[in-house]
Amino acid sequence: MDMEVFWAQRWKALGFVTALGFVFSANYTNHGPLVPTLIKELSITLALAGALTTAIFLTHGALQIPGGALADKFGAKRVALWSLIIITVGNCLIGLSDSYYQIVVLKFIIGIGTGSAFIAGARYVPTFFAGKEIQRAQGFYGGSILLGSGFVIYGVPQLLAAVGWHGVFFVTGGMAGVFTVLWHFFAPDTPSHTTSPRINWTNVFANPNIWLLSWAQLGSFGVIIAAGVWVNTLLIKSIHLDPKTAGMVGSAVLLLGIISRPLGGFILGHKILSTKSLLVSASAGLTLGFAWIGLSTTMGMATLAIIFTGIMAGLPFAGIFNSARDNCPATPGVAMGFVNTWGAAGVMILPPVIGRLVDITGTFVSGFYLLAAVALAGGLCCLALKPPKAAVLTGQDLAAVKQR
Repeated sequence: MDMEVFWAQRWKALGFVTALGFVFSANYTNHGPLVPTLIKELSITLALAGALTTAIFLTHGALQIPGGALADKFGAKRVALWSLIIITVGNCLIGLSDSYYQIVVLKFIIGIGTGSAFIAGARYVPTFFAGKEIQRAQGFYGGSILLGSGFVIYGVPQLLAAVGWHGVFFVTGGMAGVFTVLWHFFAPDTPSHTTSPRINWTNVFANPNIWLLSWAQLGSFGVIIAAGVWVNTLLIKSIHLDPKTAGMVGSAVLLLGIISRPLGGFILGHKILSTKSLLVSASAGLTLGFAWIGLSTTMGMATLAIIFTGIMAGLPFAGIFNSARDNCPATPGVAMGFVNTWGAAGVMILPPVIGRLVDITGTFVSGFYLLAAVALAGGLCCLALKPPKAAVLTGQDLAAVKQR
């Protein structure tokens, strides 16, 4: 298909990919507001509750590079379709479960779907967009991911009283099921390749920028999703808010990404800041924001800290993924997948560690100091970023780039 054909469908494609981001990301944190209920119903500790996030992000992270390779070969639309089917089935089975260990296993399976869907969406955007518009488009896609994961932090406490915790998973599963049908029949198609594009692993693994961008993703996405898992519980236990109010306040830490991720793309698209400057500045802001949240003792203080942190967390998204694409133009899906593997690793590891720290110390301060330290490390890595070097492409690589 000619690029002009894709260009003509770009706004329709953006609408579908942002809806995709909302649907699959709801599974990142749909269990977060249920933690107090699950602890009571299933007799588990905070650390075990945090392991639910570990379960989904273990496979979510593991699927980033394979998912990117599949999207490069079979097309992002097809990979996203099968991902949505996995998410739908997994949620409905959790709705039928009464065992903690069954839920952990099913979260593990759902991670296969969310991991593949995430990278398929990131790969979907550059199929239709180019030039400065790609920064904004990738930002809108990124914003939809935080919209989905943030909305359930707000919505689940409101829904819990009406349908119970089992019903929450039926709702998120049903949402994914309906969108699966819409995606299959109406989302613009993406090209697939009859032969696999050769992956130049040297261009990926030997590229210092790819490793630095991976740390930037860990210090932004990895920490903000981990914060989203625990922010409701922090507000309930430390500030003594009721669950519904905690959900409304805590959801802002992720929901503000619907503004700040596109804003980051706008800043880069209009060259207000360079990618390096934006990533370093946002990481510094996150470091301050997490420490602020951990030290908050009043609702007003916590609210301001959450708003500030939520804005800082969204700014790096477009720069990270478009830079990964620019550094590895022959296999952008693989490069994006590798970068996000580190972000997923952070979400996999940090929530249970924070839960354990709270179990030991009885306070969330140490947990949010840990998030601040990880954000700071990501910012320090970004200081070493350099402009992307032209990749050495073979004839087969060049053909793959032209097809995109």
